[in-house]
Amino acid sequence: MMEDCAPGMSTPHGCTDDSDVIATFKEALKQRVGHERFQIWFSGVRFVLEAADAVASPADPSRSIVAVAAGQFAADRLSNHYLAAMRGAAASACGASTTVRVHVEDRPQHQAELPFAEGDAGDATGAGDATGVSEPNAASRPAPSVQQERRTAAKAAAASVVRKPRGTQSLQAILRDGTDSRKSPRPKRTATTSRPTASAVGELSGGITSQATKAAAKPSTAETTKHASNTRSECSWENFVGGQCNELARTACKMAIESPGLASPLVLWGPPGSGKTHLLSAVAGKLRGLHRMRRVVYLSAEEFTNDFIKALNGNCLPAFRSRFRDADALLIDDIQFFVEKKATIRELHHTIEMLAEVGKPLVFAGTKSPNEINGLGGELSGRLASGLVCQVESLDTRTRTQLLARYAEERCLIPWPDATLQEIASVAGGDGRLLSGIVNLVALLQRMHGQMPSMDQIRQHGAHLLRSSGVPITLSAIERAVEKVFQLDSKSLQSGSQTKSITEPRMLAMYLAREMTSSAYSEIGGHFGGRSHSTAILANQRVRQWLDAGRSVGRGQAALSTDEAIRRIESMLKTG
Repeated sequence: MMEDCAPGMSTPHGCTDDSDVIATFKEALKQRVGHERFQIWFSGVRFVLEAADAVASPADPSRSIVAVAAGQFAADRLSNHYLAAMRGAAASACGASTTVRVHVEDRPQHQAELPFAEGDAGDATGAGDATGVSEPNAASRPAPSVQQERRTAAKAAAASVVRKPRGTQSLQAILRDGTDSRKSPRPKRTATTSRPTASAVGELSGGITSQATKAAAKPSTAETTKHASNTRSECSWENFVGGQCNELARTACKMAIESPGLASPLVLWGPPGSGKTHLLSAVAGKLRGLHRMRRVVYLSAEEFTNDFIKALNGNCLPAFRSRFRDADALLIDDIQFFVEKKATIRELHHTIEMLAEVGKPLVFAGTKSPNEINGLGGELSGRLASGLVCQVESLDTRTRTQLLARYAEERCLIPWPDATLQEIASVAGGDGRLLSGIVNLVALLQRMHGQMPSMDQIRQHGAHLLRSSGVPITLSAIERAVEKVFQLDSKSLQSGSQTKSITEPRMLAMYLAREMTSSAYSEIGGHFGGRSHSTAILANQRVRQWLDAGRSVGRGQAALSTDEAIRRIESMLKTG
């Protein structure tokens, strides 16, 4: 048997040696089966050109092409599906007298060594030589005595040296360790972020990187971060940024963690981006970790509604109720989604009642307090309000600064100057998600310019993010919010009343209109009862004095400190 080299033999169709014969055969076979199938089924097949016995048949010096497959499965596949194609390719390339056979390559050394007796291993090796496919050349088959000598030599070699192929493991080791080395363990995914170097940023921006940028750039490391994304699993108690705006809600959540079931249900409400979802996720994680609660159900109101509808349509309502009513704790976000869904509200109310009876912790979150959500139902609103209702206000300037600094440290290559942090925190809205978008924009500008962008560049590309709250703030919106906070009648701020219960909220409304809109003093004075621009200027000055002195605004039960009144009005404007 000769492979790609058989000197002294002639080949039809212009082939001069065996390598040309094999190459011509492969090309003809590729044309018959197609390039894709050839790559799939014949890439691991070795073709061997074999000469016939000239003594047995001197008048017909035919030859054979042997396809040597790596395993029995491949050999059966070639014999059953591609033998006719191989014969046709051999006839067209090497003549009609050329035959084709399939042979399985013997590789006993690649078999896994099992801890059996040596005699059994030798018998298995000998049995492995006897395949169901004929030998390549009957004339070249050795005599029985030679075969016996080879078997004896193989037994002796196996007794002296035990070969363990790569990637195999003995049966004893498998039973001892409970693992199989042939199955490589899947690598664990770690939340790592590899930051590019300053030179890499310079190359991406056209190769221009200043020395100051290189000095300010951080070294490239593969450190583990807990804040790679804003998924629920990464919203832990430890990475929550606390401040005066969320101190009340944070204290309530800490109480719920330390004493589950106390003051239950707990309801957190506030504008979007104030951290409600983060707090819910943190509470769920602490209940699982500290109190070993296995059935902590944490989902959104939409997910609860969808699961309830699927349970009704699939006649599996008992399983749905078992999932929620047998839970150790229930946390639901965005409860305003339940509005006008009467069947879902009724099911949720019964679920809350059953869990509250056995003292299970219940935590909810929404954009408004339960009593202010129209369409939630009197029974469910009252049940939610019977526990503890805490407001989460929009992020104040200090909290925005801390959150921006943390995002910038995680996502940006070049450190931010303190002046930039302060300025962006002062002009950005109180939505934490908008702060995340601003940091992503600055990180992109750093890559584009190879240095920390200026405030003008940030404003040029991110004007839609600065002072953006998702809800347009108009003079009418400010008027409605002030009237609601101070419990005034509609349009009372536009009236000619001069009582302090009206004039002080009116001046506060003029101050907020000047701070939160681009309206001129004349436009502001005209909106609030047709007053002059000098009246609006005076109102702005008076409110600033109130802020410095810590004076209260309003009369009676509606009286509030100026700071508290401004926070409530801003929160109401955020939620629309």
